[in-house]
Amino acid sequence: MKHTRRQILNRITGTALYSAVGGGALWSTPSVAQDAKAKLAAMKPKDFPTQQIEMTVVYPAGGGMDLNARLLAKYFEKHTDQRVLVNNRTGGAGLIGHTYLATQAKNDGYTVGIVASLLFGDAMLRSGGRWAMDSFEPIAYLNGDSMLLVTTTDGPMKGMSLKDILEMARTKPNTVRMTVVPGGIYEYMLEQLEQVSGARFLKVPFQGGAPGVTAMLGGNVDVAIAFFAEVRGQLEAKAVVPIAVTGSTRSPFVPDAPTLTEVTGNKDLAWTIARWAAVPKGTPADRKAWLASAVATATADPELQAEFRKLGAVPDTSIATAEQTTAVVNRLAEAERQFYLKTGRLKP
Repeated sequence: MKHTRRQILNRITGTALYSAVGGGALWSTPSVAQDAKAKLAAMKPKDFPTQQIEMTVVYPAGGGMDLNARLLAKYFEKHTDQRVLVNNRTGGAGLIGHTYLATQAKNDGYTVGIVASLLFGDAMLRSGGRWAMDSFEPIAYLNGDSMLLVTTTDGPMKGMSLKDILEMARTKPNTVRMTVVPGGIYEYMLEQLEQVSGARFLKVPFQGGAPGVTAMLGGNVDVAIAFFAEVRGQLEAKAVVPIAVTGSTRSPFVPDAPTLTEVTGNKDLAWTIARWAAVPKGTPADRKAWLASAVATATADPELQAEFRKLGAVPDTSIATAEQTTAVVNRLAEAERQFYLKTGRLKP
């Protein structure tokens, strides 16, 4: 049975997942956490790990992906007593880091990619055939997240709703400056938004959401696209205001911000992100299994789930195994592939 991209996004970041995620009760006593740690120790390969594990992030420090990875590393260390280095391999709006993971990183278990559905565009459109989705093996699901469209509270868009801004960008095309990360859901969402509204934005490219927010605060752009974690401090300081969310439902973190569907009336205009851990293809089975269990144990920790929610991300412990994670990733990838076919980016 085929699922539309919107149906899959409802599954990943639907309203039900914004409620308290089940599984916290499993960690209600110290003995349960100790048992989980003992289980990991028992299944640990004899010769692995003997050195620091690298968690690779393909976007800049301080952004949503980086913050999620650093939290995961903290709780991975808590449950395994193994040291982790979070390494930002940036450039090409993610392409350089994804290419490294697919073609250069050793498949010995010491490199774990913390990746997201932004990977799909690089694999299908920008890899030049050098690598593909099957260059990676998903091992554990982390969380899902919608993007926010934000403006400054005292800038040129002060007091304007997204509907007002769309009208301005329609009647005065290429005058409203909008951030974009090329080759991914930022770009595709903005393309769809322009198509359904008739607006035309002056698109200003950045390597990630956080640099775009910084540029907006400096007066260099008018509207920024970012994840909640990348603007939480500015939201709390009332330096920025959310004008829309890109997911299929409103965010509990900014409940007053409408969805793009509410603003435009277009039901297909819903983009969100899923995050997961992956290893290079060919990683030894015993090392892969241990890493998968270690990441799953870390993400099931209610303290980490609470930390994820502080970032505006939604964990889902029902996606508990490498096989379940792979199935989710494959469904999301196929839905995005259909979008590429429909828009002519891929040929049948």
